[in-house]
Amino acid sequence: MGGLDALPALYGRVLVPEPVLRELEAGAQLDDTARRLRMVPDIEVYALANGISPLLAGELDLGEAAVIQLALDLPGATVVLDDLKARRVARRSSIPMTGSLGVLLHAKRRGKLDSVAQGVERIRHHGGWLANDVVERVLALAGESPFGP
Repeated sequence: MGGLDALPALYGRVLVPEPVLRELEAGAQLDDTARRLRMVPDIEVYALANGISPLLAGELDLGEAAVIQLALDLPGATVVLDDLKARRVARRSSIPMTGSLGVLLHAKRRGKLDSVAQGVERIRHHGGWLANDVVERVLALAGESPFGP
């Protein structure tokens, strides 16, 4: 475990808004995340019944707006957001959130991931950007040296 298949064990119900899946599929030549998401039976693709609020759509990229709209549609949902602007909007809306690093740390603490550092490298390998200072703090919280073994 330790990949996408660990998410339901960590969080219970896991929903991916359709626009996020479409964005992932558009980048499929660079990354196979969309294919891997579809292979995990306990991860559901979520159709936004009422679409995305024009306010969100005007302020954020489509994927981030869809994630926040999902949380507004389903109060109490915790979202995973790394984009700083999207995190500010979620905070303003009192939406519980974590980021990719928070997911990795939670997975390690629950015994679903051996190494946060390896997770960070996977994210970066697939084009994800994570601030070095935040990575170092999370590695320290995970009991891993930010400077290697």
